This record gives sequence, structure tokens and C-alpha cells, in this order.
Amino acid sequence: MAAPYVARFTRLHPQLWAPYSITAYPHGFHGWPEGLADPVWIPTARVITNRGACKLDLGDCPSLDEAIDACWRHFASLS
Repeated sequence: MAAPYVARFTRLHPQLWAPYSITAYPHGFHGWPEGLADPVWIPTARVITNRGACKLDLGDCPSLDEAIDACWRHFASLS
């Protein structure tokens, strides 16, 4: 079952490879209450601030496509 998710990650645009990562829980969390057990993708941006490097959480997303879109929106906001 992991192969489809790996295939999706390999199609990320090269500009998103280094500064962004997506933590995936495609099957949700087993044994959690209703609503908290849903699948979730968490996109993260690695940015440099005046205080040094940090990770910026871009919010929980219900699908991989929305997580990728969140990365692109953040990338577009930098220019």
C-alpha cells in the first residue's frame, strides 16, 4: 500500500524537494476518537529567519494534493 504514496512523492517538482517535507498518515490514527482518526498530511517548510533556521508547519491537510498545494502557496508567497 505504501507504493502509491511513494510514487506521488517522487513526482514532486524539484523546487519543492529541499525546502519542503510532508509527513503522511494516510491511514489515520488507529484507536483515536472519530474525527481525529482521519487521514492527515502535514506539510512543513524549512526556512531561514534572522534568528536562524526553523521549520514552519503549513497546517494539517486532508489529502496529499492539498498538502502539495500548501507547499506551492508558501513557495509563491516568498517572491
